[in-house]
Amino acid sequence: MFHLSEFLEVWRDALPEGMEPTEEHLRGIALVTRNTTPRTVSYLPLSDLPVDPVARFNYLFSRQEKWHQDDIIPYLQDLKGPGQTVNSLLLKHCRCTTDHASKQKIYNSRHRAP
Repeated sequence: MFHLSEFLEVWRDALPEGMEPTEEHLRGIALVTRNTTPRTVSYLPLSDLPVDPVARFNYLFSRQEKWHQDDIIPYLQDLKGPGQTVNSLLLKHCRCTTDHASKQKIYNSRHRAP
């Protein structure tokens, strides 16, 4: 786990001039905390996650209790079956609230982890 600001600074220094790293580039590769000070980043590659949807959601919610929609979607894209959407997976496995300040959807587990 790294402090996000330090991580972005080191990453920026490693990139060619004119390229700017952003948090969006980390989606599906790393987990960026929103509710800690200082904010942190930790490696969480999609390839390391369980393939079973229930196990995947349990694992994600064991790592972070609440997820912003933009942060969780990259970790669910590969779970979609034919004719299924990410939203249908979210409805089945999550509870949704809206953050009044940012107007973003926030997801937490519908089920308690064992």
